[in-house]
This record gives sequence, structure tokens and C-alpha cells, in this order.
Amino acid sequence: MIIVIDGIDGSGKDTQIELLRKKVKFEYFKYPTPTNQMINDYLNRKIEISGSELVDLFLDDIYDEQEKIVNASKKDLVILDRYVFSTIAYEAHLIQFEDIQKRIERMGFVSPDKVILFDLPAKVSYERKKKQKKLDRYEENSRYLEQVRQNFLRLFEEMYLARKWVKIDATKSIEEVHKELEKEIKS
Repeated sequence: MIIVIDGIDGSGKDTQIELLRKKVKFEYFKYPTPTNQMINDYLNRKIEISGSELVDLFLDDIYDEQEKIVNASKKDLVILDRYVFSTIAYEAHLIQFEDIQKRIERMGFVSPDKVILFDLPAKVSYERKKKQKKLDRYEENSRYLEQVRQNFLRLFEEMYLARKWVKIDATKSIEEVHKELEKEIKS
């Protein structure tokens, strides 16, 4: 089974995945991959990348691990921290939402069994991230993050690419969110 955990920055994905590791055995993939230096340099404002090239970088980063994801899912539960949904949600200001979806469909990405969307207002996201670290180019703009949130909610409404989508209110306590996440993982 392949489960994606996604949502805007500060929604609690890392916290919840770490808590989940203590209770459930799974294979884990995180995007963008930590070794993708070009994406990391872009996020940290060290370089500029055109819209189309940026979308391709994010999608290629995920596409390169498709075989690993499929193979891992044959043996274990697979948890993906972000997936193609983040590329659509975050980059739809550069390229049309539907055009990114068409690229994804042409490339033939694996359809996850479930997407768990941690929903959080952008203002809450901004406050959480500001306390944690120096903000990257996406985290520092709460208006932009609210548009990203709306893009995620649109994907949720469309039930895009996955067999099932579930939305969890990420403004709840860590414990409450975790209880809901566990229930969704086990169902």
C-alpha cells in the first residue's frame, strides 16, 4: 500500500511521520529528495529557475524513484512525504494547474492508494515555520501559501490521481492529528 502525506509547509508532516515510525513499520520516501541540490538551492534563493524547468525538476525528482516505490510497496507499507500533488499545488502559479496535471498523466506516475492531506490555514503555517527556522522562498509568503492550500483543497475535491483522499485538520493538537492519522493508516 502506498500512502502520501501532504499539505502546506508547517502542517506537521515531519512531526507526524516521526511519531508514526515508533508504531508502524514502513518504507519512507521524502520529496524533494535531500540530494537534489538544484531544488534546494532554488528554495533557498541561491539560484533562479524558470517555471517550466522548475516543474520538470520537481517531477523528475519523484519520477526517478517510481520503480523503488513500486518495489517497496510489494513488501511493505510505503509512506511518501509529499508527491506530485505538491508540485501542482506549489507551482500552479508558474504553469497552469491543468498543464501540470497533463504532464503527470503523460509521465505515468504511480497512483497512491491514499492521500492524507494535512489542512492548515496559511497564517498558522507561517507562524509555525517562523519559529522553526529561516524561511525559504515558499514559507515566507503567507498569501502565496494560502493559494497553495487552495490548490491542495482543489486536488482533494477532484480526488486527483489517488484511490482515496482524506483531509485532516492540522490545527488540532499533535495528539489529535496523530490519532486521526493512525486511524487512516490502519484502515
